[in-house]
Amino acid sequence: MQITGGKYNSLKVKTPDFDNIKPTLSKTRQGIFNALLTMIEPKDKVFFDLFAGSGIMSLEAISRGFRAISFEKDRKTAFAIKDSFKSLKLTPELYIGDTLKNLLKVDLKADVIFIDPPYESDLYEKSLKLIAENKLLNENGIIILEHPETKTIDYNGFKLLKIKTYGDKQITYLK
Repeated sequence: MQITGGKYNSLKVKTPDFDNIKPTLSKTRQGIFNALLTMIEPKDKVFFDLFAGSGIMSLEAISRGFRAISFEKDRKTAFAIKDSFKSLKLTPELYIGDTLKNLLKVDLKADVIFIDPPYESDLYEKSLKLIAENKLLNENGIIILEHPETKTIDYNGFKLLKIKTYGDKQITYLK
């Protein structure tokens, strides 16, 4: 995979080829960050990558100037994330284990939270509820959901900013 913009633009990154990982496609990643950078200045901002998978969204965020914190449940996948970061001579801020439990251990609020869990799970709603109840998003922060076009999600009181469709995937921006 290649990073689509920022400091590490066009650099190839080693990403795991596991059945349980569905990396966000480059066109989608580029679209997400192009839209995001019209809404928020990344300098001194924190990006949470929930259900990090390949870690590519964290790397894209770092490349654009965010501080990225990754959360991944699967140990094998987490070690692959470390390898991906190592290929750019970076060390990830990575929480390994249950994402929702680990989210409560971070002593920071996020400016951007990217949520891309297994599609058939109920983790979208659980994540949004946890974020709202524990005030884990800074004022003027943005939540980005990647999900199948057919999935209905309860936004748990967050305000819909916009939805963008990429093939059979949708990217939903909430405030």
